[in-house]
Amino acid sequence: MIEVELGDLKKFGKEISNLLENKLGAEVVLKGSRLILSDKKDGPRFGVKDVKIHLKRVLYHLGFSDKYRVLAEHHEIRIVREKEKPR
Repeated sequence: MIEVELGDLKKFGKEISNLLENKLGAEVVLKGSRLILSDKKDGPRFGVKDVKIHLKRVLYHLGFSDKYRVLAEHHEIRIVREKEKPR
């Protein structure tokens, strides 16, 4: 079981969960601002790195890749907003 903290992207949780479910072939449950991913019994297994990579692709697909980062730590993944860099 892997948990994803959506943070500011809570309102896009349904879209993110649908895209991840299609990409990973996993059961994705949306609870508040968290996504909970669990393996299907006969489906492929995945790890934190797999979920992180697919989550980055989903953010790129939705147009958020330049504004948000995906951070992984043990069995928890967080999506955080990029700090603006001074020019």
